[in-house]
Amino acid sequence: MYSEKLTPKASVIVSAGIFGATISLLGIAFSLEATLIAMIILALGLPALLWGMSPTVRVVAAGDGPSGIELRCGRAHIDLAYLGDAKILSEAELHDRMGIKASGRDFVCYSPWVKTALAIDNVDETDPISTWVVCTRHPGRLADVLTTHTPSR
Repeated sequence: MYSEKLTPKASVIVSAGIFGATISLLGIAFSLEATLIAMIILALGLPALLWGMSPTVRVVAAGDGPSGIELRCGRAHIDLAYLGDAKILSEAELHDRMGIKASGRDFVCYSPWVKTALAIDNVDETDPISTWVVCTRHPGRLADVLTTHTPSR
């Protein structure tokens, strides 16, 4: 239905590899072999770490909730039957929502590489989370998928 990995841009991943290779040069005074090994590990490891730690936002048919369709953000998930209205947040609105308008009752799936998000109301009265704030590069498309598959709308 919908899947998006919130990875950094290619330029950030390449820069991380160059940074790792450069940092490894600090060991050249001690051992050339160890420096070369560290260079390979850091030049490949840092970009892999950035990519691997990036959260994935998915809408999938899974779970045993009322609708059988879930919004998954990393390891967190909620059945779409418990979601209400979704509002697209611009870069400025996301900045405010993460800063001065932050709430301890929000679930946040944040990625510093993504500048737009979706704020989705949680209509489950037994859940202490009031809103899901989910970063996404395609907020309109995610909102459409949620609207199409959410029974409460």
